[in-house]
Amino acid sequence: MTQYNPKNIEETLKRMEKADELKGIHRSGTNIMSFFDDNDKEHKLQKQQSLAEVKKDEYLKSVELLKKLIQEKGTKSDLTRILAVGLLIETTDFFNMPSDRKKMLKENMEWCNKQYEKYLDSPK
Repeated sequence: MTQYNPKNIEETLKRMEKADELKGIHRSGTNIMSFFDDNDKEHKLQKQQSLAEVKKDEYLKSVELLKKLIQEKGTKSDLTRILAVGLLIETTDFFNMPSDRKKMLKENMEWCNKQYEKYLDSPK
């Protein structure tokens, strides 16, 4: 088993504490430093938007897979509903989603999960 030098661990902990202290400093006191605060905010916003797009893409892939299953084994009404769910996902802004849309999307994704299990278990 590898043994760590306690001195290195202590130095690392001190560096981490110092980094945390530096993060807490409000840099907007000067115009030059406010650029960095704005840059951090923009980066955080872009990251949130990217995560929203990834989630949307995951939902669309799931719906596409279910659509193929329904086309092979399902009913016309189920196919119509899955197309509507896909349209709902495509027209939803996942970054600024209102609560009623979130509830509607959740209910439809739960329906999709039930359909997926139903069609996966049923013979062709």
